[in-house]
Amino acid sequence: MGARAPAVVYGAAILQGFAFTLVPALATVFAQAPYRVSAASFGGLFVPLTLGAIVAAIVTPALARRHGMVRVLGLGVLANVVALLALLASPLVAGTGAYLLLLADTAALGMGFGLNFSAVNELAAGLRGPSARNVTLANVVTGLGTALTPLLVGALVTRGLWPLWPALLALAFAGVFVLSLGWSSETPAEHPRALPPVSRALVFFALAALLYAVCEGVFSSWATTFTHVDRGFSLASGEAALAAFWLALTVTRLLAAFTTGTLSPRSAFVLFPLAIAAAFVALPLWSSAPALIAGFALGGVACSIVFPYSMALAFDAMPANESRVAGVLVGALMAGEGMGTFVVGVLHGLAGFTLAQVYGVAGGIAVVLALVAFVAVRAGSGKVS
Repeated sequence: MGARAPAVVYGAAILQGFAFTLVPALATVFAQAPYRVSAASFGGLFVPLTLGAIVAAIVTPALARRHGMVRVLGLGVLANVVALLALLASPLVAGTGAYLLLLADTAALGMGFGLNFSAVNELAAGLRGPSARNVTLANVVTGLGTALTPLLVGALVTRGLWPLWPALLALAFAGVFVLSLGWSSETPAEHPRALPPVSRALVFFALAALLYAVCEGVFSSWATTFTHVDRGFSLASGEAALAAFWLALTVTRLLAAFTTGTLSPRSAFVLFPLAIAAAFVALPLWSSAPALIAGFALGGVACSIVFPYSMALAFDAMPANESRVAGVLVGALMAGEGMGTFVVGVLHGLAGFTLAQVYGVAGGIAVVLALVAFVAVRAGSGKVS
C-alpha cells in the first residue's frame, strides 16, 4: 500500500474541505449580479445538496460491496469535479440560468461529499495506527480546507479573481482521482455480500450526526451574514468569523487526535454538545467584531470532535457494517447541514426571525444532541471502547 493510501485519503479529505465551504464563502458574490440570490434562495441552494447526500448514503453500501471503497472515493471525487465545473460556468449566464447552475453545483457537491467523505472515513480507519486517531486526522485535514477557503476566497473576491480557486480545486481533484486508480488496482477493498440488519446503535449515531450537522450548519453557513449583515461589521470581519469557526474546529480536532487519553471519546462525544449549546447562547450577547469572531471560534472548538468521534465509535460498535455506517453517518451529516442552512434561510429571509433568535433555538437542539449522544454510546456500549 505504501504512501499511496495516505496520500489518496488525506488528499481527498482536504480537497473536500476546500470544496465544502466554497458556496458559503461566496455568499456575498451570489447576492450581486449576475446571481442576485436572496437569503431565502441562498438557503434553497442547500436543498439539492441535502438530497444528493441522501442519495449518496443510500448507494454507498451497495457500491462498496460491488467495487470497494476506493472506487466509491473515486466516484465522489468525480462528482466534486462536476460541481466545480458547474460553479465555474455560472458567471457566464444571467438570472435563472446562473441560479440553476448553482443548484447543479450543490447537488453534485452533495453527491460528491456523501461518496467521498464516506470513503475517506472508512479508508482512514483502515490505515496503520489507531482508528479513532486516523479518522480524527482525516477530519482534521478536511477542517483545514474548510477553514482556509473563506480566507483564500475573500482575498480573491476583492480582486475579482474568485473563479481561479474552483478551477485549481477541479485540477487537484482530478489528480487525486488518477492516484486512486493505481491504489484500486493494488488493494481491492473487501466487503460482505450482505449487510446485517440496521442496529439500534446505528439509528442513534445517525441521529446524533444529523443534529450535530444542524448545529454546524447554523454556525458555518450564517457566520458571514450574522457578522457582516446583521451586526453591520465589515465583510472582512464576516469572513474572519467563518474562518475562525473552521480554524478552531480544525486545531481542536488535531489536539484531540493526539490526546485521546485525556478525555475518552465516549465522554467527549456526550459533553461537547453542551459546549455547542453554550456557544449559541453566548453569540447574541457579544456586540463587537473581535468578540463575535471569538464566539465563532468557541463554536468551532465545541463542534470539533462530535462528528469524528461519532464515526469512530460507530465503526468500533459495528465493525462488520462499516460501509453502511460510513454512508449513513455522512448522509446524516449532509442532511443536517442542509437543514441548518435551508430552514434558517426560510426563518431569517421570509419569516422575519433574527439570527440571534435562531441561535437560541439551536442551543436547545444542541442539548437534545447531548442526550442522543448519551443514548448512542449506551446502545453501542457492549462493543465501543
